[in-house]
Amino acid sequence: MNKYLSLSIDGTPILAPSGIPKGGTGTGQALIQTGIAILFIVVILFTFFYMIQGGIQWMVSGGDKQRIEQARLKIVYAIVGLIISLGGFFILSFIFNLFGLSFK
Repeated sequence: MNKYLSLSIDGTPILAPSGIPKGGTGTGQALIQTGIAILFIVVILFTFFYMIQGGIQWMVSGGDKQRIEQARLKIVYAIVGLIISLGGFFILSFIFNLFGLSFK
């Protein structure tokens, strides 16, 4: 059974007339997958950057409670952002699988 949607009558597929675009999931799907992968990599890099920045800020705070709290919040927000983006990635993966599309 074909995993793509098609029009058929009694199991006989009805093809589009010549000259009419047939659509499909070729380049559009690849473009979306590449865009999502790039965005995910950017999110990971930003998370890494903010965690390093928060750690450095914590180390140079000199015991100042307000600066330590700012550094701690920066690290916590970076982790929360990463968790939210991971959730979005898994939701998109689920949606792609729901429609029978591969998500690499």
